[in-house]
Amino acid sequence: MLTLFYTGGIRGDLDGLPRLYTFLQMLRRRQPPGQTLLLDLGESCAPDVWHCAITGGRSALIVLDAMGFHAARVRLSDEDRSRLRANLLGLALVDEQHPWADDKLALTVEAIPSPSHALTVILAPAESTRLENGLLRLAAVTAGQVGVARLDDSPALLDHTIADVPPAALPDPTITAAVDFVLAEARALQRKRAE
Repeated sequence: MLTLFYTGGIRGDLDGLPRLYTFLQMLRRRQPPGQTLLLDLGESCAPDVWHCAITGGRSALIVLDAMGFHAARVRLSDEDRSRLRANLLGLALVDEQHPWADDKLALTVEAIPSPSHALTVILAPAESTRLENGLLRLAAVTAGQVGVARLDDSPALLDHTIADVPPAALPDPTITAAVDFVLAEARALQRKRAE
């Protein structure tokens, strides 16, 4: 069994991530045993959000990494990609030139099946969640939502849901601290550039 939890369209809303993490943890506890992956379909940062602009889109990715995300669709310069790698980021950064794969599955942003993998997950929002010829497309979600797709070992899509983060979800203190750290670093970088 493989369960994919995914987000998208966060657009730099770091304040929502501690509550999102609490909700993801609750959803994960409810799943039957098996492999789980946390994925982001893109737009984790937006150029009009100050901390995204000052960090080149890295700010939200650092928090997603702290949340345990396995991969995110990104648009980063080579320089920003290198900076993230230098910080030992565990999150796979997927774009057109940088797909990711392990023994069982591939993550890409293009609908190109991988002949050596039974499952290729396309990290780009789709109209609906569907699995065809080994290509899994995931329905679009917005900030404050989590998509959940469960697959069996064949792989076949068992079910898919999209859930809203409940307003009563308490912010996780560890992720709140990660957000505070990222914002403090962004402010320091902003001051340094202003000098």
